Amino acid sequence: MFEPVDPHPAQHATRVVQLFAVGILGLIGVGFVVGLRQGTPTPDLAGPLIVVDVASAASIPATTYGDFDRRRLGINREWSSPLANIAQPATGIGTFDAPLSSDGERRQSFLEARLQRRAFDGAPPVVPHPIDQMSAASCIACHRASRYIGKGVWTPPMSHPYYANCTQCHAEMHSTESVPWIEAGNTFHGRANPGLGSRAWDGAPPTIPHTTWMRENCLSCHGPRGANPIRTSHPWRVSCTQCHAPSAELDQVFTDGLHLQQ
Repeated sequence: MFEPVDPHPAQHATRVVQLFAVGILGLIGVGFVVGLRQGTPTPDLAGPLIVVDVASAASIPATTYGDFDRRRLGINREWSSPLANIAQPATGIGTFDAPLSSDGERRQSFLEARLQRRAFDGAPPVVPHPIDQMSAASCIACHRASRYIGKGVWTPPMSHPYYANCTQCHAEMHSTESVPWIEAGNTFHGRANPGLGSRAWDGAPPTIPHTTWMRENCLSCHGPRGANPIRTSHPWRVSCTQCHAPSAELDQVFTDGLHLQQ
């Protein structure tokens, strides 16, 4: 008696290989899907738990950069400036906080202190307090006109016309946001202080001992609320250059090619 013989043994072997390959591919596909759902494993780098009091005044809620308002969330967020509520002492004509002094030593001390806020004589003074560099409105609120802040401190009014970008010339003395850097050395020297104004004769009005460019408002420094050594004794006279002539040397304009120097 004879056993049946498979007439096509090669086809059966091929089907077995195909079924095995399909099973392997199925397992790979299931593993891929499961891996996507579980996500990429990450090491546990969590530090110690820190409890923050969200109700604290120093806490700032998380916000996007576009919605961050320095006036509301910045370093000066707790500072308020109710200028309209500050009582302004009356300054009548011919009245001053203290009698004028012509003491030369006192004047020299004032000039030395004045230079501490300038890179050189005649340079724009730096700002001695934190400021909001986003807008000039806060600068104008105090420096459009002289205002009494308190403790004998007055804000000096602008000596020049209104400009929209104050920090283009006036930088912060101690910035709270800039990174310290090393200043490069240079050999630049500003103009020296010209000293007192000359007089045509003894008793004549002195000439202006500095340039008048960007200093059109004389009462900014010499008004009744100015510093004692340089305060005028007659602030009611509104035309200063009627008697005090600009310096013929300091206010000269020289042309050098296409460059204008003053």
